[in-house]
Amino acid sequence: MITSIIFSKDRPLQLDLTLKSISKNFKDTNDIVVLEKYSEAYQESLNNVKIEHPNIKFITQSNSIYADICSISINSNNKYICFFTDDNIVYRQVSQSVSYDNLFSAPQVVCLSLRLGKNIHKRFHHGREMSDELNHYQEIGDYVFVPKTMYIYGSYWSYSHSVDGHVFRKSEIIDMFSQIEYLSKKFQFKQTPNEVETQMQRFWPISGNFMVCTQHSTVVNSPNNRVSNTHTENFSGEHFMYESEFLLGKYMNGKRIDMDLLDLSNIVCPHQEIDILNGLI
Repeated sequence: MITSIIFSKDRPLQLDLTLKSISKNFKDTNDIVVLEKYSEAYQESLNNVKIEHPNIKFITQSNSIYADICSISINSNNKYICFFTDDNIVYRQVSQSVSYDNLFSAPQVVCLSLRLGKNIHKRFHHGREMSDELNHYQEIGDYVFVPKTMYIYGSYWSYSHSVDGHVFRKSEIIDMFSQIEYLSKKFQFKQTPNEVETQMQRFWPISGNFMVCTQHSTVVNSPNNRVSNTHTENFSGEHFMYESEFLLGKYMNGKRIDMDLLDLSNIVCPHQEIDILNGLI
């Protein structure tokens, strides 16, 4: 089974959707930890999320997000760690027939990506739509094995160290974040999920060459808003912009998002804006 770590900041409505989508479509995760950093204005909404999701663990981010990740991983009883952000949606069923031990028995495999599949062929960068086709791969049964070094670095097909629905060996996460935590004390790394992903890239050249995915992706990130001032080059809210304060008001008025009402029929990019308010009930 898998421990899922969800990074969350000031997005109670979106976090609620993420948690419900995981519960519905990712049955192999039996341990879910929300690593949260909520502002004072959002504390009441966070308390409501905790009440509505009593089986979820909530941990307040300390002064070192890297130490937090390491501690959560060390204390996990599972062999695998999956990362999510609170604007992720597990929009399709993750097959429970996946044999993680078999997949990860090969040292060449670095991760299982839930956000990749043959349906993915677009990339949005600095407001531009570009092609990001899957050209080099091997199929073994239901799985697609992608050699990341056959693609330009930064392509989704090369980007193995992501916090959007990527599953890793727990042992490797502990090794990575023990080292990152040490470096963070010296170089004062920023304490955000985007920076977490940035710092993970130092392990790209020394990790396994193959990412694995299934035929169709099961996770999508809907970047409807921004809650961090780092990595401002990442696009958000270009099509369906909903500020966090606006969504907070909806949440505190009792509104929730029903995933079954969302249009998730044509996912072609791991970061693809969904009109999440179409599912508001």
